[in-house]
Amino acid sequence: MNLDASISSRSQRLIRRIGQLLARPVLDEPTILATLKSLPDNRRPVVMIHSSLSSCGKVRGGVAAVLGAMCDWTEGGTLATPTHTYCYPDERGHIPVFDPARTPSLVGTVSDVFWRKSGVVRSLHPTHSIAASGTLAHELVEGHELTDTPCGTGTPYEKLLREDVGVLMYGVTLNAHTMFHIAEAMAAVPYLYFPQQVNLRFRSQEGVTRDMRMWRQNMTVPRRFAEMDSWLEERGLLHRKPCGNGELLWLPHAQAVHQALIAEMSVDPWLLVPKEARPAAAAS
Repeated sequence: MNLDASISSRSQRLIRRIGQLLARPVLDEPTILATLKSLPDNRRPVVMIHSSLSSCGKVRGGVAAVLGAMCDWTEGGTLATPTHTYCYPDERGHIPVFDPARTPSLVGTVSDVFWRKSGVVRSLHPTHSIAASGTLAHELVEGHELTDTPCGTGTPYEKLLREDVGVLMYGVTLNAHTMFHIAEAMAAVPYLYFPQQVNLRFRSQEGVTRDMRMWRQNMTVPRRFAEMDSWLEERGLLHRKPCGNGELLWLPHAQAVHQALIAEMSVDPWLLVPKEARPAAAAS
């Protein structure tokens, strides 16, 4: 095939792909809600969502429509979403102050809009805050600033695990699945934290700046969270559902996922780390 023919072939494939994307219907709130209700075992009393607004395609009504569907789906229960801000000390040692009423979420537009809604409460944590609404909202977020890890014992994430939360990944992979870190903490994996605690700062509900110390997760160690989808799907713990241009991943029972992970990690504590990264991680 000559160069002109090769370019023409690639152009035709690109045009076909664009046509396929344009032919897909625009999502709206009723369509999203119907998709959520079609998930297996979908009436969970507590649900946490991780989301990417754009990944499932254009939504008529934007983020308000997505949140409207989520809130209708979980009506009468509790809805939570991470609102992480990662307010760590910078290279000069400056410690930014996390303000729960002002600091934007860095993990997606949906989460950043959600915590600002009336009736939503947010935990006082400088790096891994969570926002929640509904019956258990205050109980979930309370005391996050008193814990010495972002996602371990006493944190909202452990509380969500105790409630057997259902976890929805709206257009995102399991790379965003915070609950993996609870399994790492409970399994006491050797790579989870840096060897020294870090100083953090937050603004209390009274407007007072307070200090706290925390074990920081060592994210220089690569994880294979996204690749765990097939592992969980094979065990009936994860379900997929097409949604617009993307897909939903639904884990209806966090406790079952956690138990399966802990059992496997008791044999292989490096389960969530790529094999090629394990020697360097173990050496460090």
